[in-house]
Amino acid sequence: MTLQKKIFLTVFFLLLIFPTGLHAATAFDYSAWDAFLKKNVNERGEVDYQSIKKDPKELNDSLAVLMAVDERELASWPREETLAFWINVYHALLINLVVENYPVTSVQKIPSFWDIASFHFGKKIMNQRQYSLNDIRLNNLIGVYRDEKLHLALSMAARGGPKLMREAFTGPKVEGQLFLLTRKFVTDPVYVDITPGRKKIRISKIFKWYGKDFKLNFGTPEPRGKFSADDNAVLSFLAYYLEDEAKEAYLQEANYKIEYPAFDWSLNDLKKGVA
Repeated sequence: MTLQKKIFLTVFFLLLIFPTGLHAATAFDYSAWDAFLKKNVNERGEVDYQSIKKDPKELNDSLAVLMAVDERELASWPREETLAFWINVYHALLINLVVENYPVTSVQKIPSFWDIASFHFGKKIMNQRQYSLNDIRLNNLIGVYRDEKLHLALSMAARGGPKLMREAFTGPKVEGQLFLLTRKFVTDPVYVDITPGRKKIRISKIFKWYGKDFKLNFGTPEPRGKFSADDNAVLSFLAYYLEDEAKEAYLQEANYKIEYPAFDWSLNDLKKGVA
């Protein structure tokens, strides 16, 4: 690890522990949404959809708070505040769509799940713009913030996807939250299995589906082996966030194949009484 990278990470972790107060005056209140997540999501990212289905009031109240935001004022919010807002909207909409179709074993069984446009600002009126999960992920998040870490932080309501965090994203903490979620994802062998010396590495299909987005910050002019530009960007991303010199050297050698295991689309459903 280079000296510059060590300095960057040291400063970054200090900011995680002592977030600045630059946005204190404009910080949005996510306390109700935060309480909802702590109540209904466990440490494995599983959601108690059954209980929410029986009593959706807290979810509906949280959505109402998000929808009550003035869309024109949102455009003037600080970058970190709008980033946190859209991530929270995405997850609230995700859970709401699952609950509306519950019981279900996978979101893939819900027709056009990712393109159901149901989030809107204010009261619903004819011809009003509405947002789907794909709209938010691709247009309001990746398209605006150009941060590939988002793909490892946005839940897919599936056991094979990123684990849903048990707290709300907030403006002062959002960058640190994204960093920590990314580190957890790439160091979890369920998603990223890299062992120096082996003839193949196994990584989540998320890296294949969204490979082009990893070129936003990790496109490399010196490709490894015969890998595609997308694969090379993903490998550079992994080498950076793994923070493991042995794995970095192994990835650079490129004497391996990339394997993308089948994605587990089973619902991240919290089954009470099941370990």
